Amino acid sequence: MKRIILGALAAFLTINILNAFELVPTQELLASYLERDSELKNLTLELQKSKLNAELTQIEKGFALKLSSGDMTFTFGDDSSFKVYPGLNASLPQYNNLALNVNGQMSLADGKTSFDSASATVSVDILSSNKTEREISLLKSQRAVLEAERALTSKAVEKEKTFYKNISSILSSILNIVSKKNSLNDEYIEFEKIKLQGYSKTSSSYIKEEMKVLTQEHELEAAIHSLITDYKFFYFDCGYEIEIPQDTDFTQLIPDDIPLVEAVDINNYKAENYKQIESNLWKQKINQMSRDAAKDFTLSANGGYTYKNAATANANTVNAGLAAAYQGIGLDAGVHVPVGSGSGGTAAPSLSLGMTYTPNTFKKNKINRELTEISIEQEEMEVESAYTDYEETLRQMKIQLEDIKWAEETNNKNYKMYADVEKEMLDYYKRGFISERDYVSASINTIQSKVKGLINLIDLIVYNDDVKAKFVE
Repeated sequence: MKRIILGALAAFLTINILNAFELVPTQELLASYLERDSELKNLTLELQKSKLNAELTQIEKGFALKLSSGDMTFTFGDDSSFKVYPGLNASLPQYNNLALNVNGQMSLADGKTSFDSASATVSVDILSSNKTEREISLLKSQRAVLEAERALTSKAVEKEKTFYKNISSILSSILNIVSKKNSLNDEYIEFEKIKLQGYSKTSSSYIKEEMKVLTQEHELEAAIHSLITDYKFFYFDCGYEIEIPQDTDFTQLIPDDIPLVEAVDINNYKAENYKQIESNLWKQKINQMSRDAAKDFTLSANGGYTYKNAATANANTVNAGLAAAYQGIGLDAGVHVPVGSGSGGTAAPSLSLGMTYTPNTFKKNKINRELTEISIEQEEMEVESAYTDYEETLRQMKIQLEDIKWAEETNNKNYKMYADVEKEMLDYYKRGFISERDYVSASINTIQSKVKGLINLIDLIVYNDDVKAKFVE
């Protein structure tokens, strides 16, 4: 194992790249990572379901038509006959629950067809909650589609964050390996000094320094094994397989295509689009619509024509009616005006009246009003709390962005400085003024600064995703 460690160190210390390592482009990895994610697939299906449910709601709350044959009666024997009770119901809920109801009785006997009775009634709500309730149902179904779309988008942003955080973790592992190799390089130098000073292998100084070398070799071995494992799992999650030799030059595992992005300006997002605010405002709006729709007084009317009305001695009648309700009291009235003679002679107009009373309704309405006032107060508090949370988020995100930009500026300065020093050290090494190990130390500083810069780029991508995740479009 020591030979493997020394081989890995030698591969790192050499000036020329001994084995280039080809990585899959980052954007291809990301696309494959998102495509394979089961949660995103499930949310895509949920979006399709919500769209289909919205179509069902649109159909159910739109024009409705029902045709019915009614009960068909067959009588067998010498006087065979056939009777049918056809009906038609049509309604337009969007127009104050406007409805048409047609039904009748038709018979066939001795080869003759006759209509025994028929009626047509048109009804409409004058004061009711049906129209608003229909609108609320449609809005809720549309909202379900919108929330399904947002859930899918939000999950995609979350998965992108996870993807780049995984890369950042791998880069941190590479930093750790580079740092351990640098420390091991220093220990080798110290160990060589002990040897040159003539210490015997049994002396405490020699044994102590040798143990330091062996310990750091073991730590480096563990760090390399951990990185290889993490890389394999990461590529597997992205739908790829990767083989990394133990003696790979791990600087070649540093991706060079991390996207360079501009920081999004959180001030460009409206407070009303902050997720908590938008959600609470929507809930407040839809609840208020429901409250406004609930009317203490309701009134509906109907009118129509009946052929052979049994209530008026089978005379044909023109009918009209009203129905009203208030605080548990229900009243309905109807009038039937004959327009012909019935089977018993001249028919007279008829009037029908009805009343219902539910004593507990008044008490229940009073309690419901108190509950409504509490609900309104709670909704207002939730909106205010969401605005407070928005202001706090605004401050936190601005501070976080300042830290990222400060780290970016610092890393850029350090990278330029270390790159210049490495260039000079390379020239000194080629001219024989310094050892290879001295040059490697300078090279390591450059690599560390480069990796920190890449991590900083990822921090900015994650920051942008965090901002996007807190708002809705």
